[in-house]
Amino acid sequence: MNCRKIALFTGLLFMSVTLFAQKGTIKGIITDKSTGESLIGANVTYAPGKGVVTGLDGDYTMELPYGDYTLTISYVGFDPQNKNITINKAVQTINFSLNYTMLSEVEVVGDMAKTRETPVAFSNIESIKMEEELASQDIPLLLNATPGVYATQQGGGDGDSRINIRGFNQRNVAVMLDGIPVNDMENGWVYWSNWFGLDVVMQNTQIQRGLGKSKLAIPSVGGTINLQTKGIGSKPLYTIKQEVGSDLFLRTSVGLTTGRMKNGWGITAAGSYKRGDGWVDQTWTEGWFYFLRIDKELGNHHISFKAMGAPQEHGQRSTKSPLVEIDSTYAFNNGVNRDDIIPGTFVNLGRKYNPDWGWLERYTFNAEGGINSAPREALNSKKNYYHKPMFSLSDFWNVNDNLYISNILYLSVGSGGGTGLKNTPNPTSEGQINLQSAYDANINNPNGNSDVYQYSSINNHFWYGLLSTFSLEINEFWNLSGGLDLRDYRGEHYREVYDLLGGKYMSDDYNSNAPKKEKYYEGDKIYYHNDALVRWGGIFGQLSFKKNDLSAFINITGSYSGNKRIDYFKPKMIELKDTVLRVSYDTEVEYNGVVYNINSPEAVYAHTGWSWFAGGTIKGGVNYNINDNMNIFGNMGYIHKAPRFKNIYDNANTKLLDIKNEEIKAFELGYSYYNSKITFNFNSYYTIWSNKPADRTYTENDPNSDETYTININGMDARHMGLEFEFAYQITDKILFESLLSIGDWKWTSADSARVYNEAQELVGIRYFDAKGIYVGDAAQLQNRESIRIEPIKNTYIKASLTYFGKHYSEFDPLELDPKRNPLSFDENGNPRQSWKIPDYYIIDLHLGYKFNIKKTNFNIRGSVLNLLDEVYVTDADNNGYYYKDFDAKSARAYFGLGRRFNISLQMTF
Repeated sequence: MNCRKIALFTGLLFMSVTLFAQKGTIKGIITDKSTGESLIGANVTYAPGKGVVTGLDGDYTMELPYGDYTLTISYVGFDPQNKNITINKAVQTINFSLNYTMLSEVEVVGDMAKTRETPVAFSNIESIKMEEELASQDIPLLLNATPGVYATQQGGGDGDSRINIRGFNQRNVAVMLDGIPVNDMENGWVYWSNWFGLDVVMQNTQIQRGLGKSKLAIPSVGGTINLQTKGIGSKPLYTIKQEVGSDLFLRTSVGLTTGRMKNGWGITAAGSYKRGDGWVDQTWTEGWFYFLRIDKELGNHHISFKAMGAPQEHGQRSTKSPLVEIDSTYAFNNGVNRDDIIPGTFVNLGRKYNPDWGWLERYTFNAEGGINSAPREALNSKKNYYHKPMFSLSDFWNVNDNLYISNILYLSVGSGGGTGLKNTPNPTSEGQINLQSAYDANINNPNGNSDVYQYSSINNHFWYGLLSTFSLEINEFWNLSGGLDLRDYRGEHYREVYDLLGGKYMSDDYNSNAPKKEKYYEGDKIYYHNDALVRWGGIFGQLSFKKNDLSAFINITGSYSGNKRIDYFKPKMIELKDTVLRVSYDTEVEYNGVVYNINSPEAVYAHTGWSWFAGGTIKGGVNYNINDNMNIFGNMGYIHKAPRFKNIYDNANTKLLDIKNEEIKAFELGYSYYNSKITFNFNSYYTIWSNKPADRTYTENDPNSDETYTININGMDARHMGLEFEFAYQITDKILFESLLSIGDWKWTSADSARVYNEAQELVGIRYFDAKGIYVGDAAQLQNRESIRIEPIKNTYIKASLTYFGKHYSEFDPLELDPKRNPLSFDENGNPRQSWKIPDYYIIDLHLGYKFNIKKTNFNIRGSVLNLLDEVYVTDADNNGYYYKDFDAKSARAYFGLGRRFNISLQMTF
């Protein structure tokens, strides 16, 4: 027995010594989570003062005895990470991705949502994803990789993209750039051509769906897009990138980010130039981008100056086409009959077809009456050109450990416009504008007058604002924040002669305040000239709570906006105590013995008064972390939204009748699950939009007088509800699978009559509409995306994605569904007819890349093939936009999606 005990003891002692003596190797790569770039010189420690530093590839290797350890990963400018590990085998691979240190300006001003804390549905588009998948597209097109988003390039022009979130177009989606709102102050639209090049300096992009977290009183009905640029908190980087793409596309970009230097300064600068012919005929593009950000830390203050702009011009396709005009096979397979083709209709002109351009030879006559020939040129009648520089000066002040104050003063100065044709001639036999016939008629006109000419609609603006915000830590659980949002905007709008197309002048007589001219030359203002003035004041407050696994917030905002219109072509006004007189250049008015004319001191340009509207928001939400892997959240809110400028005044300087605020009620629930391999998000939403005004105004004749009124049609109601799923599975260290599914059910719920009254409260007219049960158009209500990213060998990736869109109805005006004005809008059972349903479609994109290092320089070679299978599909359509009015395929006008394209880039980072 003793021998057995001694043998057992000896065996156990030998085994313990053996186990104690065993060692294992841990290795891995440390990367920037946002960019995917390796972090050279990051510290990997397992005990104070004990560890290693990552090499040129961001890699580390350590050999340690078997046992339990806590690894700490740290790098200047990034949040450290701690991870408990057990070494119990020969080799283990443990990779880390570090988050850059979020500055207070991002937290307080940018309103970025946080995982497992902020009770809203959101998705992050990290810059590495943008670098791998954007492929020189417009930024909104990349956002199709998030639930509930439908973005298209519309006619195909560079920068002409638009985006819908949960069925709400971008007039109702707030876009924030480093916390500054950029939606147009008049109509709420976002013109993405003005923001070309931002991808060079993007740190992070976040899409918050629904009412979102933003404290400002902004139009975030569908969601909020937060764009955040690099700054002093970023990793030092110097980059040069060259891109080559389809249709002679070339783009060169350079950038530098110093990060936080020892003296408290930080500089981020970037520049980019692009040009290309465009996939659609004559949608050429040329543009520059510049960006400069200078940061300085002064004690408790962080001062930041930013300047950016993107002067550009590009050809557009602004005219949708009937299906048979583009692709008859597609049309016949989707509901169009051969007998439906109207005689004279063009057929099979192809997806690249653009009806907005034509060929032109600008010949001239010499002194002998002969012709001086000129090369034939392709002229696109639709050209957009614009430059919108934006400047901001910020002061972020950490008053003490509990109080933080920020002030941002910003300025935006826009100039440019878009061209079009006056008196467009009939097309040629090839379907293009017959510009040559117009030029021939103009140049041979004995009096020199141009009957056909190209004009430009100018839209300049001058916009400045102040965002003042504070954040107060009341105690370890409660935070109070709030502030002011002040804006002043002036938009200048006029039309000018752009190209006389062979003539010497054109005739115009719309300006009542100038001598009647028979001749107007290129650069002269014609047709209209007016200013839109918008003043905005907002106040907001938010109370947040966080304790252990529970976090919550409540947000209240109030806004007061004023709108005024000035018209420089309408007769001038003379405002007297008891009346208002109107005088033109060649007229005068006598009143109470006094003669007034356009030069009278009292004469001022025609203008409206200020129309003021109050608006506001109240919203709140709660998040609860069930355990380390799961959390649930819910939020709800109410928006009382003031009308846009276009819904207040008409072109006659008359205030519209029946102006009311819109009302939005929203409710949302969500659930998330996380572990080291799997991420799963589920959201459900329910939004009611009441009193939505029509996108265009209407006129009614007053039966009690000879007056005609321009009116809003209010009372349009819609209900948007749906489910959203996101799933990601890290199958191995080298294989990542991602999936999303969005199921929407968006319908109009209105069947009513709008009773219109004049200012004397007399009934002017009744406008009937019945859109109840009709699906909301202009965006796909069913969305599915599957993608997989594989790293077959070190530093190489291949990524493929399939994106599917369905349940997409063409755009239409619900007010067309009027049984009294349009009997065809109802079926034989008396029900309103659905808009044409666009056929479902899918597209497959392929991305691949390889990176390598030469000394301290990192090289990235990337390539993308968009629409790999060259799928034929329709992205945008208007119901009943063609000859027929039958709510079907033959009645629709559409934009087809772009075909197969490629993009290749080489980027050097050092």
